[in-house]
Amino acid sequence: MSERVARTKGERRRQQIIDAAKELLIRSGPNMLVLRDLAQQLGITHGNLQYYFHTKNDLLVAIFDQEIAKYTDRMKVAVAAASTRKGRLNAILDAGLVELRTPDAALWRMLISMADYSPEMAAILNKENDRYQGVVTRELKNVLPDMPAPRRRHLAQIIQALLDGFGVQRIDQNPDSADLRALESELKAAIFAIVEAE
Repeated sequence: MSERVARTKGERRRQQIIDAAKELLIRSGPNMLVLRDLAQQLGITHGNLQYYFHTKNDLLVAIFDQEIAKYTDRMKVAVAAASTRKGRLNAILDAGLVELRTPDAALWRMLISMADYSPEMAAILNKENDRYQGVVTRELKNVLPDMPAPRRRHLAQIIQALLDGFGVQRIDQNPDSADLRALESELKAAIFAIVEAE
């Protein structure tokens, strides 16, 4: 087997493990993610799974790294497609609001909850928050080039805080309810007001 074929096979196996673990997390929660059980579910040995992910935390890091990359990539594409400053800012906010409507949003709420009880999960959350805020800060530089860098970073943190809070608010609500849509509009209006105050 050539090195390229082996690498491709390894990448597929790694992705298969990530996908199965992510599905298990969303369906059953973090306590049900046991590497030995996951390996059995996938029809591989525990040792084979640990070749890719030595620990549960390694697997969780891979899941959240991939999720944040997918989310921020979609956001960057949306921002690049917008032609006005307000449109680009709206694209940043809409990317977060759309993400909150997906089943994957449960992963972020789960990570926040786990971070309260686990220093390892807190470290993962801090890493992913820094990564997200870094991407939003860079996108805001394209939207608000005259805003000082520390202020852009603070605005990125405010956007994240509002989206995180909105994610909690909408847990048991109909995502298409008039009340939730109005709250989305208010969230956007608050960010636009902050930007216009500059």
